[in-house]
Amino acid sequence: MRFRAAGVRFSVEPDAALLRVEREAIERLDADQGDDAQASVRIELTDSAPWTSDDPALYPQGPAVQRCVGERLLCSHRSFTAEIDPFAGRVLLFRREERAYALEAVIRTAMMARLPLVGGLPFHAAGVVVQGRGVIFFGPSGAGKTTVASTSPYPVLSDELVAVNAASPFDLVRSGFWGEGRESGRGGPAPLALLVDLAKGPAFRLTRLRPAEAAGRVLASAPVPLAPPLWSRALAVAAELVQRVPVYRMEWTPAEPPWERLAGLLAGATART
Repeated sequence: MRFRAAGVRFSVEPDAALLRVEREAIERLDADQGDDAQASVRIELTDSAPWTSDDPALYPQGPAVQRCVGERLLCSHRSFTAEIDPFAGRVLLFRREERAYALEAVIRTAMMARLPLVGGLPFHAAGVVVQGRGVIFFGPSGAGKTTVASTSPYPVLSDELVAVNAASPFDLVRSGFWGEGRESGRGGPAPLALLVDLAKGPAFRLTRLRPAEAAGRVLASAPVPLAPPLWSRALAVAAELVQRVPVYRMEWTPAEPPWERLAGLLAGATART
């Protein structure tokens, strides 16, 4: 079965081993139209764990555990064990429970690991397409990503996880994964026009950030797995991104939704170009 997550191509094999709930999870992602030469990340469903350990801390009931070994990521949970090689584009997945969580967790992790290698970057953020142009709202927990997405009169690609890819200019693309919000339609990709660092405040205020400061803030919201080979690539992508796309810090309050002002900012930028 073939599909895309945040523009990254995936295949799962063997197709016959997929559970119904796993197929339903994949169908919530984008279909693979096969219109470019990008290599697929191949997820192989196996009958035995690709690695083992006697350490119970590696098999939690909560969020899955990730470890970096060379260029590989070793991921584990009570319900699965996986080995992800983002450079080779290969994943080995052993499931212990008949539910979609294991496959979804591996797709998310592999996508976030693969993106910097192909010139993109994942964002723990809300993504909105404003008058045909992409805007990413990022920031720490509690900054209001889901809230700002819920007030949007424009198409929302996600309130939790989006990505930029290496198009020229960068494009905002949907990941297929959501947080508290609900999908309102499959939009995108859209040319990325604005990066917005959210902060709650008494009133609306926009401040343009210099690239050096903007890069640090962007990287703080980029959920790239903690592996040195991946972060060296992520740093290079972030450096180029903040040079090519304006980054603003936006103070705001839900009582004063920002959309009219942001649309005006984008219209002004378009007129100047």
